[in-house]
Amino acid sequence: MTALSVTIDGRALTDASSYRGLGTYVRQLLAGLAAVPDLDLSVMAEPATVLPPGAALIRLASRAPDRWATAEHQFLLSRRLARLRRRAAAAGAGTHPGRPVFHSPALDPPRRVGLPWVQTIADVLPLSNPDPAYAVERRRWGRWAGRVRAADAVIALSRHSAGQANELLGVDPDRIHVIPLAPDPRYRPADAGPVGIEPTRAPYVLSVGEYAPHKGFAELSLVMAELVRAGLPHRLVVAGRVTDQWRSEMERALGSGGSQARQRIDVVGWVPDLLPLYQGASALVCTSRHEGFGLALVEAMATATPVVAFANSALPEVVGDGGVLVADGDCPALAARLAEWLSDPSRRAEASSAARRRAAGFSWAETVRAHVGIYRRVAERPA
Repeated sequence: MTALSVTIDGRALTDASSYRGLGTYVRQLLAGLAAVPDLDLSVMAEPATVLPPGAALIRLASRAPDRWATAEHQFLLSRRLARLRRRAAAAGAGTHPGRPVFHSPALDPPRRVGLPWVQTIADVLPLSNPDPAYAVERRRWGRWAGRVRAADAVIALSRHSAGQANELLGVDPDRIHVIPLAPDPRYRPADAGPVGIEPTRAPYVLSVGEYAPHKGFAELSLVMAELVRAGLPHRLVVAGRVTDQWRSEMERALGSGGSQARQRIDVVGWVPDLLPLYQGASALVCTSRHEGFGLALVEAMATATPVVAFANSALPEVVGDGGVLVADGDCPALAARLAEWLSDPSRRAEASSAARRRAAGFSWAETVRAHVGIYRRVAERPA
C-alpha cells in the first residue's frame, strides 16, 4: 500500500484539553498511528511535547498569555501549514505521499489549510446551550462554522455530535464520519473486588470530569444526599481538574444536597492515572447534562465498574446495554438504581458483567484503523 503522510495539530497535548477527554483522544490516536506501517506521522506541538516513537515534532513555540493563546496558535499553525503546502507543491504531487493530510482534532479549526484536511468535532455545546458562561465560545463557533464546512472530512466522536455538526454547523452529512473513542487497552478489572480509597478505606462511587456548568455537579450532590438518606456508607469521589475560574461555583453546586451530603464528597482534582480509581469504585455516576461522547463511562465499563447516567446527548449510544440510564435530570431515580447495586452484591455483579461486555465493543485499534481509512480517502482526491 502506498505510503501516507499525516500531520496532526497537537495543541490538545499541552493546553487545557490535555486534562480532558480530548487530550486522551489525541494521545491514544498518536500512539496508534505511530505504529501503523507506511504512515509518515508529524505533530505540530510545543517543543517539549512528549510524542510516541515514530512521530516527528514540528515545533510550535507559543509565548502569548492565555487570553491570546488561541490567536497565536492560529498564526503559528498557518505559517507551518504554508510550509507544508510549499513542500508539497515543490514535490509536484497531486496525491499522497507528497501531499500530506492535515488533521485538526483541536477545538479551534484552522483558518486555511490548502491540503487534504480532516477535522474532528467532539461537540459544539456552546451553540446548543444558552448559558452565559459559553458566550465567548458561542461567538467563536459562529466564526468557525465556515471553517469546519471547508474540511474534506469531519470526524464526529458520536452520532449525537454528527447530528450537531450537520444541524448547527451546516456540515454536509456525506462528509461526516462517526468514529467512537475507546478505553485505554490497559483498563481492566482489578483482581479483587471494589476497595476503599485512602485514607478512609470507605467504599465509594466515582464521578470523573472537570467542572463546567453543564457537568451536573449540583445533581451529583443531590444524588449523594439520597444515598445518605438511604443509610449507605459510600462516599463520592470527584476526579477532574478544578480551575480557579470555577472553584467557587463548583463548591456551591456540591453543596446543593446539604451539609451531610457535602461532607461525604471528596474532590481529588486531576488524577494522572484514573485506572486505580475506576477499579476501586463501586460504581461510576454520570450526572452530566451533555456529552459529545463520554469517555469516562467507557473507561469505567472496561474495568467492570457499573455505570449509571442520565439519558441525554451521546450517553445512550455509549452506555447502551452496559449500564443504566434514567430520565435526564431525575436524581431520585438515578440514586435509586445506584442504591440497588450498592446494597445487593449479586445485582452489582450482574451490572459489572454487562459493563465489561459493552466496553469490549470499543477498540482503539478499530478507532485508529477508521482514522487511517479517512486519511487515505481524502489524500487520494485530486488537488
